[in-house]
Amino acid sequence: MTQVDDKPELTFTQLDAEIEALPEGPVASLNQPAWTRWWTIAGVAGMVVGLSPTLLLQWMEPAWWMVTVAQLGLVVTVVGFAPGFVRNVWVLARESRRHRRGLIEQFDHDTLQFRELSERLSAYPRDVLERQRRFARMGHERLGSRLVMMLGGIERLGLLPLLLSLFIVLRNWQDLLALPFWLAFLAAMAAILWLLGWAGAEFRRRLQLYEFILDEALFIESASDAGQDRKPQL
Repeated sequence: MTQVDDKPELTFTQLDAEIEALPEGPVASLNQPAWTRWWTIAGVAGMVVGLSPTLLLQWMEPAWWMVTVAQLGLVVTVVGFAPGFVRNVWVLARESRRHRRGLIEQFDHDTLQFRELSERLSAYPRDVLERQRRFARMGHERLGSRLVMMLGGIERLGLLPLLLSLFIVLRNWQDLLALPFWLAFLAAMAAILWLLGWAGAEFRRRLQLYEFILDEALFIESASDAGQDRKPQL
């Protein structure tokens, strides 16, 4: 296929905008909305702030402002995690009766939308699609290697590090300054590593989606060319 003259250059910015513009589907409520992510980040930040006075006690004398900072961090932690938790419980309760059927309907919807997007992208020249697919695959593999180097296998633990940190903070909410240094350090690092792993995993999943859509566009382009070659000559 040949590229249309007025078609814009194929960039990952454009591809991501095309993906974001796709209709969400019948059970889009199962997707994590952007606003809950910001609240979760605020909760993690509050957790680290609440534990920071305990860490500072190793180099500074105890002061009343440390108690205030610890209490403020605890409040931000609870307020940050509460909206996402309440929403998830509400969504799971609402979708529990038709969970399997809803997932199948959503999968059918996504398959159709990605297929149509791939068909639009197949209008680009083959070398452009192959180049972008190679870069998406390279980014996916490099990010995976970097996450392994930074986090080891901690991303496989899922929410466990975050829940561990949250448990430590809530378990000692009456006197966060009484926490042992090693325990406060462990809780703070677990929360930070979970946040880094979550952000990296989300972007890695998006790179994998780029690669799939580009690969599907190449398949459609090859099938279209093969069909044209099989047409009888007049």
